[in-house]
Parts: sequence; C-alpha cells; structure tokens
Amino acid sequence: MRIRSLPALTVVALSLLAGCSQDDEAADRGSGAASTGSAAESAAENKPSAGEARALERAVEAYVTAYFGNDAPTALGMMSQRCRSVLVHEAEHADKRGEEAYAAAVEQVAEEHGPREAADVTVDEVSGDRARVSYRVDGLPEFDQKGQPWAREDGAWRYDAC
Repeated sequence: MRIRSLPALTVVALSLLAGCSQDDEAADRGSGAASTGSAAESAAENKPSAGEARALERAVEAYVTAYFGNDAPTALGMMSQRCRSVLVHEAEHADKRGEEAYAAAVEQVAEEHGPREAADVTVDEVSGDRARVSYRVDGLPEFDQKGQPWAREDGAWRYDAC
C-alpha cells in the first residue's frame, strides 16, 4: 500500500516545497496592510529591518535544510498553520494521516536528492506578518524560488507556500 500512495505523497510534498498553489494570492490575504497610501509609505512598509530580514533568511535556510535532510518533524513545524491544514486535507484524500504522509514524502525527496541547502536567500518584501522571499536550492535549480510566501506566526517565520 505504501508504494502505491508514495507518488501522490511525493506530489503533495514537492508542491509544498515548490510553492505550487491554486491561488498564490491567498497567502497575501489578511495581511493587514493598508490599501491606501503613497508609494513611499508602501516601499518603507515593505522594507524589513536588518534583524527581521536575517530572522526570515534563517527560517528559510532551516526549512530547506530540514526538508532535504529528511527531518520531517522540523520541516512540518516550520509550516504555517494554514499550510499544515492544507497538508492534512490533501493527505486525507489519499487515505493517509497528514504527518505520516508528509514524513514519507520528505523521506523520498531526501533519498532522491540528498541533503541540500538554501543559497542566495533574499527577502523581497515584508508587509506586516507576511513576506516574500527568493532563493536557490544548491544543485537543484528546479526547486529555486522567486517570491515564495512566508508568514509570521507567534513571532516566528513559517513557510506559507501552499
């Protein structure tokens, strides 16, 4: 049974890393950002402080390292609540438990690609508790990201590209 369901689980896990989404703008909804104001105010609001940018960069690096390093508990813990809910929902449709399905998919990704790290992490934009980042995955250009959504929950940056 595990062999048959693994391709579907891999699609779920890869789509979560790659940031595939039916609606990429969903991650931006409810950001609390004002819809009016000058361009200068908007640009200032979107520029993170050095400390904020570094915290986000570290979160991205840790997530990618955990994901490709077969550390599903850490990677799952770094997902936003919204993404964890999506993961559970998609896994239930494959007759699996979300955490087990994710762990199996992460294991397969780690076996196929080995440990990897994020490189050239750039914070593109921060608006309230929402951010977009771009980065490369060393040796795997198909996993490189541009404008990937992240969300701050309980003071920590979390992967939100689901």
